[in-house]
Amino acid sequence: MILISVTLWLILIINRAEYRPKQSWLISVFTIFLLASLLASLLGVGPTRSFWSTFERMQGMVDLMHWFAFVLVFVSVFREIASMRRVLQINILVSLIVALLGVAQKYGIEVPGFPYLMRDGLLRVDSTLGNPTFIGAYLMVSILLAGGFLSQSLRKLPALNEWNKVYTCDAAVIRSLLAPAIWITVIGFNFWVLTLTGARGALFGLAAGLLLCLFTYLFKDNNKRVRLAVAIILAFILAVSLLFVFARNSSFVERAAQQNRMVAMLATLGSEEDSYSIRREIINVGLKSFAQRPLLGWGPDNFYVAYDYNVTADSFSKMAVTVDQPHNKVIEELATKGIMGFIPYIAMWMLIGVVYIRYLRDKLNIHWDLAVFLAAASVGYFVQNLFLFDTVSTSLQFYLLLSAAVLFEQVYEKQDMVTERPRVSTWLIFNLDITRLGFNKRSGFVSKIFSNSVSMFRMPEFHVPVIFALFILVYIFSIHFPYSASHHTKKAIEQRLTSIERMYEYDLAIKKFPALGTYPRIYLFMFLSDEWKVFNDDEKTAAIYLAKKHFTDAIKVEPRNWRIYLGACRVYQSASFEYPELLALCSEYLDKVDMLAPERIETYEARARQYLLEGNITAAQSTLNEYLEMNPNAKHLLEQLINIAFTEEVN
Repeated sequence: MILISVTLWLILIINRAEYRPKQSWLISVFTIFLLASLLASLLGVGPTRSFWSTFERMQGMVDLMHWFAFVLVFVSVFREIASMRRVLQINILVSLIVALLGVAQKYGIEVPGFPYLMRDGLLRVDSTLGNPTFIGAYLMVSILLAGGFLSQSLRKLPALNEWNKVYTCDAAVIRSLLAPAIWITVIGFNFWVLTLTGARGALFGLAAGLLLCLFTYLFKDNNKRVRLAVAIILAFILAVSLLFVFARNSSFVERAAQQNRMVAMLATLGSEEDSYSIRREIINVGLKSFAQRPLLGWGPDNFYVAYDYNVTADSFSKMAVTVDQPHNKVIEELATKGIMGFIPYIAMWMLIGVVYIRYLRDKLNIHWDLAVFLAAASVGYFVQNLFLFDTVSTSLQFYLLLSAAVLFEQVYEKQDMVTERPRVSTWLIFNLDITRLGFNKRSGFVSKIFSNSVSMFRMPEFHVPVIFALFILVYIFSIHFPYSASHHTKKAIEQRLTSIERMYEYDLAIKKFPALGTYPRIYLFMFLSDEWKVFNDDEKTAAIYLAKKHFTDAIKVEPRNWRIYLGACRVYQSASFEYPELLALCSEYLDKVDMLAPERIETYEARARQYLLEGNITAAQSTLNEYLEMNPNAKHLLEQLINIAFTEEVN
């Protein structure tokens, strides 16, 4: 949709100058952030992954460039805040549909077209977004935006003492109450489903945004009833907070926790069951990673490389976790883009704050109430992203908020501009340079060619086909090929196929779009190693060929991805009885894994298995003992190898 919008917008701005982007400090800083991210991608540890990300995340530079284009188109087409309101309202009403699907999921109500919502043993609602934390962040923003429209609709209602004078018929009463009723319904359902997600980060973001709203109204609104309502809400929030601090283990809270997932999640704060202890470890790894590459970081979407390189053995006591995001946006920017990317990122947020502070100083501004809640939604999004990261599901909310801030910035600049200051355009300066070189507009040969080229390009019969041709090329390369690759990957994983057919589908998925081929390759390696025993001779020959071929190609794309080395090694270990010479190659790969992920449990597991296959039982025992000394709580994860190395006879 963004690509289609940009295509049509390019045609529009060629013919209508008023729809071209206006000057904006926020857009300028966003541009700097985009360029810093591009530089970090090119100089990072995995440029291909930085550009294209993975099938799971679908972020990276390509995603960021799409969102940059989205913001440009949005602020150019919706040039006034009044025109932006309808987009925000549609966005909020869509969130109501998502929330209703979440309610259906919670209570097992089958909805046609959404069979994946029906799951047994559901603890946390995720609706259509696939992750409870994603829908929590999404609903949090929608709740605050709906609060802005609710505030505006309530502001239009007359005072209670004038009610009978103004509203003399039922139709007028219905019309006056309809808008507040809609927004109250949206807020109610969205908040209900938010509590069903158990997404504490989203709740903290909502609380931060709501507190900003309340204090803004407390100090800026002169209406006594509004101030009284604010005081009551603040007292309620304080009471609930004190309840969780001092009565968390009470029977009342325990009963509430059995009924509501959010209460249950809040009750675990600070306990051994609290997942934030794991998050703190990840943040520490992120800070260590930033210190290792402080200027431009490890590259966008390459946090997994930094994490696996720096994580310590004791992090794998319960399970072999895979971490590709630090679950803290600030740490993510520092670790993946360094100080060069972090400064413009924080500058964007600071400018958003400045924009709303300037606008909200004047209570008479027509969109004052909406601006309060837009500022609150921005604060809420920033706070919840201290516990999460940008996703495909939540990015739209952030870039809508950023676009809204740009429009408020431009509106304020228009109001502040008493007189138009004369400016010297860049084009005039450029013309002066041309004149000095003897290529002036009247007689310059270069100038005439340039002028004629511009005039020709502005002709619809010329620029429309060119733009549509570019659209088709970009669509084929950035959308069609990746989609086709994902389709074949899904087919290889899910459908019932023969071994050769499954190998073919994986191979085809990788060939369709090699830049996103890492996940299909890793799944291919897993399939080949797990199913080796049931392959016939022809299938084994094909398996070895594919393993060697795709390993060579994979390390060219992601040279620091230890899973590629380990995946190929496991295939060779499985094939070592028929092809014993592959063990030597596997040993070389494990040396590389030792460098890239020195303390991951998979590294020691693979090395111990390698020694057992080579018949070196003493070395296998030493490897296992070395890891258990670092992480004695992980013994159950290595139990099978321990039994083989220490208690069973190895043939």
